[in-house]
Amino acid sequence: MHSIHRKWFWFLLLLLLGCAVQAPPSGGPVDRIPPEIVRTDPLPESTRIAKNLDRLTIVFSERMKEGSERNNLFISPPVPFKVQWKKGHILILQLQEPLKKRQTYVLSIGSALQDAHNNKMTASFNLAFSTGDSIDRGKISGRIYGLKRGQTFYVFAYRLSDSTRFDPFTIQPDYVTLNGQQGNYTLGYLKNGTYRVLAVEDRNHDLLLQAVAERFALSYRDVTLHDSMNVFNGLDMQPARLDTVPPLLTGARAKFNNLLILRFSEPLVLDSLTVITITDSLTNRPLKIKDLAPARKHKKWLEVITAPMDSNRLYRVRCVNLTDSSGNRNRDTLTACFKSTTKTDTTTFKLLHHFPKDSAKTVRPEAAIRLEFNQPLNWRQVRENYRLLNASGKALSGRWQIKNLYQGIFRPQKPLLPDHAYRSVLRLKKIHSYFGKSLQDSLSSHVFQIVSQKELGEISGTVQVQGKVSCPIVVNVQRIAGKRLHLRRVVQGTRAFKFDYLPEGSYKLDVFIDLNANGKFDRGRLLPFRFCEPFKFLPDTIQVRKRWETGGVVVPLPVFADSLR
Repeated sequence: MHSIHRKWFWFLLLLLLGCAVQAPPSGGPVDRIPPEIVRTDPLPESTRIAKNLDRLTIVFSERMKEGSERNNLFISPPVPFKVQWKKGHILILQLQEPLKKRQTYVLSIGSALQDAHNNKMTASFNLAFSTGDSIDRGKISGRIYGLKRGQTFYVFAYRLSDSTRFDPFTIQPDYVTLNGQQGNYTLGYLKNGTYRVLAVEDRNHDLLLQAVAERFALSYRDVTLHDSMNVFNGLDMQPARLDTVPPLLTGARAKFNNLLILRFSEPLVLDSLTVITITDSLTNRPLKIKDLAPARKHKKWLEVITAPMDSNRLYRVRCVNLTDSSGNRNRDTLTACFKSTTKTDTTTFKLLHHFPKDSAKTVRPEAAIRLEFNQPLNWRQVRENYRLLNASGKALSGRWQIKNLYQGIFRPQKPLLPDHAYRSVLRLKKIHSYFGKSLQDSLSSHVFQIVSQKELGEISGTVQVQGKVSCPIVVNVQRIAGKRLHLRRVVQGTRAFKFDYLPEGSYKLDVFIDLNANGKFDRGRLLPFRFCEPFKFLPDTIQVRKRWETGGVVVPLPVFADSLR
């Protein structure tokens, strides 16, 4: 054979041999099939199970990842157990205590269990069985709103024979479940009776509420199940945090010779019972307090304006009846000492910000006027020298909200009118800071235009409440996308509501009964116990179009009775 032909022969032969040994990747196709439960012992909804049952057996369709069952198995009512795996796909729960007579039990298996290839179960699984002649059929369901994606709470149900014995800190619940997607939960196979339901973060999985470390959520009522009504839907909750610790004074510092900074363990609510005094630690002579308010940049601090301090003196501050936002009041006398300073603020006194800006043309009708100065001042001077004028020069009435010694908000009594111009006027020459400084300009004048009616739409509807409710009902609407917008209406009597002047877009709507008439939603308390206020989130979004009223919106509040307050 010619040498060139021989070379081509061997080249083609090697190429064919190379192709012949090619094979699919080792291990075969990736397993993406989720595991399934193929058999249980006892069988689902078995009855007359012996009280001395010592094990539950769950058989999966494939080898499982041992350890993935941790914190994803629990028996309700609680029964202690130990876990054992056999052959990789058989899960055995060895019960450590005898079962109760005539009791329905539920073994819950969370969907987080994984097979050997890390595939999770498609859904959680419940195995119900009973030591009695029948399976209890009671059910309570609802949703925990406000959870982050993938966040899980345990939902505890306590059967109340005597509500004074309700103690989630030391007594485990009678029934337990986990919330599923979007915070939804179902407590199933419950006996007839009255139940108190709450959700708990339960980080250490001991079926108890740890006072400081764990968040919880309370429902708005207890639920009674009986033969004629053994299903209750819509027992919704929102997470809160237990706060039983009163605020503490953690430090004091003189920033300037008439400005004192007080540091606390948490933000305060100042009321008529709060008493703060400052005295010279040597002579016990009082140092006059002219004004005080929360600090501008630190929520846990107070800024206190005083008379000028004597140089190189040690002062003592005393605080009594400090209260936090949870209502915890510290009736002890809290003290701290600080050394005076001769330092003064040398900056120029300025009006830093005015909202709306001058010449703004698309201001919202419900907009408030916001002012911010760079030095603390007596806001009485601002109130006396401020006017909001309409196009004809008439001053509009409103109220001031003082946020701190630097920032204040003027809220008109009525919404401003679309397509109208307004003028915000402040006589600066009449205003002085607490540092004795005046403003350089004599007048601040800002003209702005309210957005056109052609760009706005409306939402109107009614709130449905079963039974007589004499408290205010608060309706909130929030824009989903775009520039943030949150409006509220307080309705009574006819329970009709209307939101005018809404920009085009998608909105969510929620309602709550303001039982204590404080203007905000209260999530309840454990010590002393108080239910959360009844609320409802409308599940569907509401579309608003320009020059169009979206009417007929109906918001059904949950079943509620005045006796539950």
